Amino acid sequence: MDRRHRNPLETLSHRLHIMGNVLGFLCCAWIAVVGTTLLAEINADNVGNHRSPAMVERMKECDGAFAQRFACTDDILLRGERGGATEVFLRLLATVMLPAVAWSMWRAVLDKTDRLCRH
Repeated sequence: MDRRHRNPLETLSHRLHIMGNVLGFLCCAWIAVVGTTLLAEINADNVGNHRSPAMVERMKECDGAFAQRFACTDDILLRGERGGATEVFLRLLATVMLPAVAWSMWRAVLDKTDRLCRH
């Protein structure tokens, strides 16, 4: 169809689809760059790993009978693992949340535009 006789809504829809492809690329680039950066910054201290110097120092403070030392170290390690899992989850959420919101809003705009074009 000739450009002069094209429906303006179809032109808008075509441009929005092109912009959607650009947005999809930018979302993937964001996830790749930010995700790699945030996950690369995680170290043993952030995750509460049993090998981290801070955890080793805390575990050295446990004293008493074997059962008491075991309970003390077990509690320290479990808290560290929970904190580490929370740290990783928050980093993943920060990586994925912005692109997910942008993409879902964009899909809503495109769906509305496509419905209008069909009518």
